[in-house]
Amino acid sequence: MRLRPPRRSRRLAALLLAVALGSAAAHPMLVIGEVAFEPDPPAPGAEALVTLTLQETSLAEVEDAVVFLELRPGPPPAGDSTPVGPPLIATDRLEEVSPGVYQASLTLPADGAYTLSVRDRTYRQEEAVANLVLTFSDQPLGAQPFVLPPTRTGPASLGTWLVWLIGVPLAAGVLVTILVLRGGGRSDEEDEPEAG
Repeated sequence: MRLRPPRRSRRLAALLLAVALGSAAAHPMLVIGEVAFEPDPPAPGAEALVTLTLQETSLAEVEDAVVFLELRPGPPPAGDSTPVGPPLIATDRLEEVSPGVYQASLTLPADGAYTLSVRDRTYRQEEAVANLVLTFSDQPLGAQPFVLPPTRTGPASLGTWLVWLIGVPLAAGVLVTILVLRGGGRSDEEDEPEAG
């Protein structure tokens, strides 16, 4: 007579499978963001607090993002979305102060037009960039919306996706097969106590 594996081990296997599949689905597609300065308008040469909010299209907060800001003089050339030249200001990774809200302090340059680049480097070998043209003056900027576009998956991550698409389902099938075969010797009649 074979015994079924304990229910605890079956539950643990199901939990591990759910966690593995959940982490595969965590890849972002499109992120909606907003950047704001405090004080607004920011004074040239003074320190300003920059607040960045990130949400998915479902309006769920984007947590644990690895985001940076870069400020360059002038807008990008006409018809080009890529700013030219090294940044005047580049931040370290922004601190997440609450779910989906990131902040950094910047000392802002003189009034004028600048390109603010928001760089999302959350996923290895992928970087989403949004460029905003901001004009610092005595007028308030308000909250400036932006969109971080979907990132292209490079060839280096093809192996990772093959593991998720082929390896994880194959491992799940083997695990389920083993659990079924180990518990296959019992019938429904054995589960009921005998009347005697």
